[in-house]
Amino acid sequence: MEYHNPLIPTSDIPQYQEIPLQCVEPAYKKVLWFNWVIAYLFIIALTVLIFIVNVELHKAWIITLAALVLVSSIALVIASIEIGFKNRSWALRDKDIIFKKGWLFQSTHIVPFAKVQHCILKTGPVGRRYNLASLRFMTAASHQRDISINGLSLEDAEKIKEHARQAI
Repeated sequence: MEYHNPLIPTSDIPQYQEIPLQCVEPAYKKVLWFNWVIAYLFIIALTVLIFIVNVELHKAWIITLAALVLVSSIALVIASIEIGFKNRSWALRDKDIIFKKGWLFQSTHIVPFAKVQHCILKTGPVGRRYNLASLRFMTAASHQRDISINGLSLEDAEKIKEHARQAI
């Protein structure tokens, strides 16, 4: 038996970058905003409470530093939501699913359905209000190879899950 391992020119390799990706639902941005507003209201309330209770923190430089950290982190979250939201996209192919996300650090995950061991469809209370769901594809490789696609319409998420189940 003779061993064959032919060379494949890079021009013949299919380019995933050329695949048109579909953006997540626009209503998902509202869910992100709601979640972050609730989180920051809690953080601000806790910070104010700490400053009220602890008299030793009543120094101008400590209050200024805390305010700068808080404002900077809020600005980072705003940028992350507004800029990063545009990069959240996905594509479903016959044998795999592609998911792209990120703002400063962008990542593109391609998960073959043959590697998927489990698929979870999740809805949260805020997402249900907008008829949104999340799909999580878990593989045997590691948790770093798993992908979660948030912001899908519930209808699309159910269709994708069924397609993945049949493709396995």
